[in-house]
Formats: sequence, structure tokens, C-alpha cells
Amino acid sequence: MLSTPGTALLSVLHECDSSASGRFQAVILQGVIQPSTELLRKVVSQGVERGEARSDATSEPALDPILAMMMCHSRVCGSEWPDAYFAESIDQIMVPLLGPSGS
Repeated sequence: MLSTPGTALLSVLHECDSSASGRFQAVILQGVIQPSTELLRKVVSQGVERGEARSDATSEPALDPILAMMMCHSRVCGSEWPDAYFAESIDQIMVPLLGPSGS
């Protein structure tokens, strides 16, 4: 929350009353979370088709931790995703989480 986007998000959240917070939540869900989840689901579906991911890897509980990690880094922490970090995240997090049994 120390980044510029994180500070802005905190400011908005602290200023919202209950009706405004509901509208704000709807904007975030419809404009950020749902499209991101669908894009991630499409990518993981390709892994399922190739046999690189479990058949249930496109479920919301399987995708939520990946989405949370991505949003934390890109929105709250304000960090870039260097290629090495991205590759390590796939190898250390996504493959064990989504890969077929025994991978």
C-alpha cells in the first residue's frame, strides 16, 4: 500500500460511505477482477488442453491465489514483474498449484 496506486486506493476506501463503497466494489469487480479472472482462465485452459494442468485448474478457488498475487504486485506494491521473477513464480507457484498430480 506504499505505492502511488496503493495510497490512492486507501484514500478512496476511507472516503466511501456504504452506498459509494458498493458502487466502488462493483467497478472493481466488473472492470478488474472478472476480466482478469476470465483471461487467466483462458490461459490455464490452454494448459489443461495440453495436459500441463489439472482438469479442475480453471476453477475459481484455483485461480484466486494467482489473481491475488498478480494484483498485489501490480496494484498495491507498485512493483514491476521482471522476467526472472515471473518465471520463478510460474515454476514455484503455478506449476505446483495447477499442474497434474505428481508434477
